[in-house]
Amino acid sequence: HRARVMMAAWALAMACTAWTAVAAAGPIGFVGETFHDWKERLFGKGHRVAEVVDAAPSGPIVLTPGQPLRVRIDARAPQREFAKGSSHYREIVLPQTLAHASLRLQVVTQRQHGIGNTVLKPLLYVHGEGDTLRDPVAVKPLHLDIRPFRKSRLLGCVRLDDVRRFILAADAGAIGKSYEAEVRDAVKAPTASGFYYTTDTIKARLPYAGTGTVILDISAEDSSKPAC
Repeated sequence: HRARVMMAAWALAMACTAWTAVAAAGPIGFVGETFHDWKERLFGKGHRVAEVVDAAPSGPIVLTPGQPLRVRIDARAPQREFAKGSSHYREIVLPQTLAHASLRLQVVTQRQHGIGNTVLKPLLYVHGEGDTLRDPVAVKPLHLDIRPFRKSRLLGCVRLDDVRRFILAADAGAIGKSYEAEVRDAVKAPTASGFYYTTDTIKARLPYAGTGTVILDISAEDSSKPAC
């Protein structure tokens, strides 16, 4: 019995270590900052904002700093051709121009019939002079956040400069591909009781879709501070 308890404790410790290493693999805002610290600072209790509200189902969306909005891109949303292909999109308008801003995004997984869980890969097109669009801004890295009893999500943050209006669209080139992340590395090691412990790599795979739900939260930033 004691050997089984020790083996279970070892397995749990190795799984947690592997998940922490994978989650922190992407660039994080500060040197030495873990994924957990980054997530709490931008999306958790460390980043105090109002409750998330639903954006209007049609028309331009006003995004006020400090007020996160749940934006849905579905088949009813307008569609047009962009630099990265044709996509449904939503137009986002800020109350005033921000010289420097951090835009935090939570891409929520969606259940689709016959496919399972899918996710939208977001692209941002900031309006320049007139009605021209600047080069698309990809949100990367996207960190997988798996939560018990709640929908999983991809977390990301980008810096936007001189922004008043932008378009949230799907990356048309990603449709048919998938987001993949290693939730746990393969582990091979002896236990303290002399048993040999081994596991396979566990990967999370989420197909990209042309529709989905994204929670947007924007804030003005000092140009001297690192974004996100």
